[in-house]
Amino acid sequence: MTLEELKRRKGWKKAVIGFTESSFNLSYTEEERSYEIQSDAKYFNDGLIGNSLFGNCIDGKDNGVRLDLYIHDLECPWEIEYCYIVE
Repeated sequence: MTLEELKRRKGWKKAVIGFTESSFNLSYTEEERSYEIQSDAKYFNDGLIGNSLFGNCIDGKDNGVRLDLYIHDLECPWEIEYCYIVE
């Protein structure tokens, strides 16, 4: 599913966003390009002032990454390959 579809979906708590290989200058595995996110992030609550989206890499090495800044970077955005709900 897309991030927009995930944003419209209700009732989930955790999901994973996977980014394309071309989003990075170095070569990373699919696990290293995938981040677990939470439904209570400001990004999914339109009534809030902020829109931050933090994620933890599912390989356990890169935690607390501010994904919304990379997704919406004007010069070199991270392109989302897929999203899926974990719970």
